[in-house]
Amino acid sequence: MSRIYLSQQTDPYFNVAAEYQLFKQTREDISLFLWRNRPSVIIGRNQNIFAECNTQFLKARGISPVRRLSGGGAVFQDLGNLNYTFLSREEDADKEKYIKVIRGAMMSMGVECTFSGRNDLLAGGRKFSGQAYYADHGNLLYHGTLMINVDLDMMAGALHPSFIKLSSKGIESVKSRVVNLSDICEGITAQRAAAALINAFKMEYDTDLSVQPLNKANMQPAAFRKISSDEWIYGQAPDFDVKFERKLSFGNACIYTDVSVGRITRLKVYTDSLVEIDFTQFEREAAGHLFDEDKLAVQLESYVAKIGT
Repeated sequence: MSRIYLSQQTDPYFNVAAEYQLFKQTREDISLFLWRNRPSVIIGRNQNIFAECNTQFLKARGISPVRRLSGGGAVFQDLGNLNYTFLSREEDADKEKYIKVIRGAMMSMGVECTFSGRNDLLAGGRKFSGQAYYADHGNLLYHGTLMINVDLDMMAGALHPSFIKLSSKGIESVKSRVVNLSDICEGITAQRAAAALINAFKMEYDTDLSVQPLNKANMQPAAFRKISSDEWIYGQAPDFDVKFERKLSFGNACIYTDVSVGRITRLKVYTDSLVEIDFTQFEREAAGHLFDEDKLAVQLESYVAKIGT
């Protein structure tokens, strides 16, 4: 039976896990899921989070890093985004109908849009929505975002890698020129866009379904704990080599690391300190730990203070 779901939560870990659970439970017909996230960066399953975004920027501004269970590129989301997912059995999936629903919703709000060959929806030649799909065990989800009133400065800062040098073996996102729908057509809000999508969906599929709210009281997604864990977010990163610098109390430190499956396999520290420091023990003990630039810097500072200079 078809359903229309609307999340009442803005927790990106809940919403990504809820989407996956709805996907796994798909049996017949077509369903629509809509949700919004607090500021977050959502990356694909096979991407390197350190190559896709500035993890220090994220931490400083309370932006949540999220790794979804499906593939695709990295996207910044905040409450100025509206996310949508079409869910069906794989044999019943109809991408043309999904696009028709989105176009119908946009037209009802006065937005003319075109579909590009790279799974993007454009208005005036600029991207306001990107789509991707994921199929498994006969089920398919087709999802994307609508940029309503996204903080573009925050997006630029979040999706700009912080490292001086990073050699990644992961899949990198393709950057596109983007635009907010509220800049194209005055009066568009996320709530109005959600209502427009729901109405367009009902018209296309000739149904009068009621909207079912989803929240943490009536749904506990099985994948929530996994998706919100550091092991999943950082430990799934493809192999990479990185160099970064920090100004610490004893001088400038330059740290080289080799990382495999998110964990440090080799680390080397160089410094311009006038005092001779033996980093051998620190370098040896770092092996096997999840890579975290900030933690490494703090641990290095503590190590030097402990051994004395």
